[in-house]
Amino acid sequence: MARISDNILEKAWEGARVFASRTGVKDLVYVEGSVLGGWNMLPRRKGEVSVLAAELLDAGTKNKNKNVIRETLAARGASLSFSSGDERTYFRGSCLPEDLNQLLSVIVECLGEAAFPVAEVKSAKERIHGELLEEKSDTRVQAAITLSRSIYDENHVNYEETTDERIRDLGKAERTDLVSFKKVLGQGGLVLAIVGDIEPERALSTAVKYFKKLPAGTKEAPEKELNAKKQESKTQLVTITDKSNIDVFIGASVPLTYNDPLYLPFIVATELLGGRGFTSHLMTTLRERDGLTYGVYSRPTGFTGGSDGAFAVWATFSPAKYAHSVAMLRKEIAIFFKSGITKEGLQHRKEEMTGLYAVGLSTTRGLAAALHQIGRRHRELSYIDEYLTLLNALKLEELFAASALIPLDKLSLAAAGTFE
Repeated sequence: MARISDNILEKAWEGARVFASRTGVKDLVYVEGSVLGGWNMLPRRKGEVSVLAAELLDAGTKNKNKNVIRETLAARGASLSFSSGDERTYFRGSCLPEDLNQLLSVIVECLGEAAFPVAEVKSAKERIHGELLEEKSDTRVQAAITLSRSIYDENHVNYEETTDERIRDLGKAERTDLVSFKKVLGQGGLVLAIVGDIEPERALSTAVKYFKKLPAGTKEAPEKELNAKKQESKTQLVTITDKSNIDVFIGASVPLTYNDPLYLPFIVATELLGGRGFTSHLMTTLRERDGLTYGVYSRPTGFTGGSDGAFAVWATFSPAKYAHSVAMLRKEIAIFFKSGITKEGLQHRKEEMTGLYAVGLSTTRGLAAALHQIGRRHRELSYIDEYLTLLNALKLEELFAASALIPLDKLSLAAAGTFE
């Protein structure tokens, strides 16, 4: 059987990794990449600098204003966007095959020569400030922030700032902070995937040609400190008026990273409990049987960048049935971990996950995302094939061992909305 990795070329140098693959799609190239530099690589009160910087990378460089940059891409039907993450600054774009050189050139120019014009900084700060004000009334976001502050210690990378703290920090961000932060961005931590209607060897050569123009930047992210907070059952309610639903998160941190052998069985266990589709335990009980919610999911969270993360369940409930719904949610979580992990369920979920993985890799964007993740997690290219072998070799005992890491008697709850 042909291996997916056989159709992918890779070029690596001094901490940078570039992947290229031709797919069946015609007249389209998709680019997904990132360089080291995000809010967790800045002092706690400076995190908004990375968010602001990502917003402004294409808002003007030393030699071009934002209109020239954006109109150059638009005239070719190309797209480009930047965003900030916990330890990386991300970029995504698409173009016609003949315009790949132009797209990569613009990405490199934005990363290496962003000028952060004063007027653009002011405008971006006002725009982000407005988004944060709206975020204060977002029940799901506020519940998630509250849970993170319940289960992680204050120095952990997953301990989130409140929205008010982010507004304060944004107000203090200056253009000089952005200029200093840009020095972190460079080729040392580059991960790039170029997928689509391309000649892979030529695409790699083009990427090397342009990205080697970047400064060295940061080659490694700081080592993550493990969560030091003792887990205990807490309930915290955030009142937001005039809401028709209450968003709920239940969870706890777990002593696990994505490099741990139990990480994959941990993913599968959470998929069985509340994964995608309508076949998970929580969907078949709380939604289909009881009609208490239209959405309830469980998934690993906070593992990006190699840190230890958490087990978390999200659900949305009616205020009128909030207390009953939460009680049933806790009950079904307990039932699942006591008797819901079965051989038949595991086999069915393996088949579902295998199918979703294959479908994802069959798309240009899905393959680019998978290659980008392999690069970020410092895995060998062969892992793109080995993943399915590891998945289908999982045994019940491994799921039980992974589930045992979850302190089920110490799950914290955070909810936001209008409480009766």
